[in-house]
Amino acid sequence: MNNPQSPNIRLKRRPANIGSQGSSHTVRNAKQRYEHYLALAREKALSGDRVEAENYYQHAEHYFRSAAASAPSAQKTDQ
Repeated sequence: MNNPQSPNIRLKRRPANIGSQGSSHTVRNAKQRYEHYLALAREKALSGDRVEAENYYQHAEHYFRSAAASAPSAQKTDQ
């Protein structure tokens, strides 16, 4: 039986500072991730890869919605 505290079992973890695009590239928040995926989508669209561009546009949309949900509300009620 495997004991999770056994010294022979090691978890493989990716270093926290490594992003998906390389060893020194990190993206920190939803707005930056949105901009990153939008740039990738535009690059793929310009190169003619419509499928990959759409994939990146969908990722960008996800992070756009995440950024909008975490941003403070622009509407204020004055009473």
